[in-house]
Amino acid sequence: MAKKTKKKVKATKKKKSAKAKKAGGITIAYLALGSNVGDREEAIEQACFLLEKNPNIHVAKRSSNYETEAEGGGEQAPFINAAVEIRTKLPVHKLLEVCQEIETALGREREIEWGPRTIDIDILLYDNEIISDDKLQIPHPLMHERLFVLKPLREIAPNAIHPVLEKNIESLFEERKAEGGEKYDDELPGFKEIKGGSYDDYERW
Repeated sequence: MAKKTKKKVKATKKKKSAKAKKAGGITIAYLALGSNVGDREEAIEQACFLLEKNPNIHVAKRSSNYETEAEGGGEQAPFINAAVEIRTKLPVHKLLEVCQEIETALGREREIEWGPRTIDIDILLYDNEIISDDKLQIPHPLMHERLFVLKPLREIAPNAIHPVLEKNIESLFEERKAEGGEKYDDELPGFKEIKGGSYDDYERW
């Protein structure tokens, strides 16, 4: 009887150790950034800077900036859109809190749904997890319908898999492009030199 108890305790410890290892691991996540108020490109860059400033987040890749006409209510200025790949130790809901804190710090106001915004940061993918609760849905429920999300994301992660639709970003982009065409200015000035690469020049901010 004593031996059985000992084995059971050992197994429990092993299980706890595996959970702890998973909790302390690194997750790859993809975020969409958008701005159509004020200096739009600067807002995108400051959002990247503030993400990287968090000790539990590393911005590994950043797309070019793309300009699109606003979708949603009322007449609005065009958006600058981009996507980033991050490596993080944060649980997904804590990551959401960090993103919302950055939005607030950069002057985001939430008075009008789908309205103009200084900065918008959406979590698109969090590893291959599927999450649905009152605060968050992962994958982002509309990402596969939005070319302004898919095009920047395709630039940095064409082979990333949408865990619900089980298609990669390249395929989702081509499907959506065939349905609706593209409305992008690919020649925006600014930060194209870091296309698809590491984003680590934060000191200038």
